[in-house]
Amino acid sequence: MQLQWPSLLISGLLLLAVNSAAAIEGCHKGEQCTMVVYSEQTDTWQIINKSRAERAFSPFSTYKIPNTLILLEKNKVDTKTTYRVNTKAYPPKKWWPNVWHKEEITLKEAFSYSVLPLYQDWTNTLNKPEIKTYLSQFDYGNQDINGPLDGFWLNSSIQVSAFEQIEFLRRLNNKSLGLSEQTYQTFDSIFLQENHADYQLYAKTGAGPIARKTYIGWYVGKIKNARGTHYFAFNMYAPTFNDIVKIRVDKARATLKDLGIL
Repeated sequence: MQLQWPSLLISGLLLLAVNSAAAIEGCHKGEQCTMVVYSEQTDTWQIINKSRAERAFSPFSTYKIPNTLILLEKNKVDTKTTYRVNTKAYPPKKWWPNVWHKEEITLKEAFSYSVLPLYQDWTNTLNKPEIKTYLSQFDYGNQDINGPLDGFWLNSSIQVSAFEQIEFLRRLNNKSLGLSEQTYQTFDSIFLQENHADYQLYAKTGAGPIARKTYIGWYVGKIKNARGTHYFAFNMYAPTFNDIVKIRVDKARATLKDLGIL
C-alpha cells in the first residue's frame, strides 16, 4: 500500500544536514545502512553491508536525476526559464518551504530543493510509453512505472538498489545513455553541488516512508578529485522524516571520509 504522508513530498529539500558531520559516525557493518563506492580509475569497489546494497527501494527524490535528463532531452525544461508552481493543479500546503512559493524558480533550484509540485507538473507533460522507453534506455532500476504518472517514484512501483544507482551514474558520466551532448552538459551544471579546489561533488538526496515508522534516506552522486571519479550510493533507515533529514548527508559524508574518498 502506498503511503501518502506530507513529509514524503519534501524528500529532497535539504541538501546539507543540520548537524555537524564530526558528531555523526559513518555507516558500519551490521547497521541499517549501506554505502557503495566505485572508483573508476582504479576499478575498485568499496561496499558496506552488501546484502542491503543489493536490495531495491523506492528512489524518492533521487529519481530527479533520470527525470531531469528526460525533461531536458524532451525540451520540457531549460536553465534560462524560471518557473512557478501550478497552484491550481497542486494547491499550496502550510508545510511547503519558502522556495516552493517563489514566483521565479530556476531548474537548478527545483532540482536541489526538490520542488516536487514542479516536477509533478513537468512529468504530467510526458506520457508513460516515452518515460518507459527512456528508463529502458537508461536501464534504470526495475523500470516499473505502473504507479501514478506524477508519483511512481514516491514509495510506489519503481524501485532501485544502491548498486543500480552506481551503474546508472557510471553510464551517465560516460555519456552512454543515448542522450544529446547538450542534455549531458546542462545536467552536469545542475547536478554539481560543491565546487572546491581539490574536489567537485555532484549529489542528490531523497527520502520518504516505506513502512510505518520506517523512512529511507538516500544520498547518491559522484566525487571528482585528483585520484579520479568516485561514484557513491548511500541509504539508511530512520523512524521519522526529521531524523532522516538531520543525519543522512552527514552520515554519508562521514562514511566517504572513512573510505578515503572525501
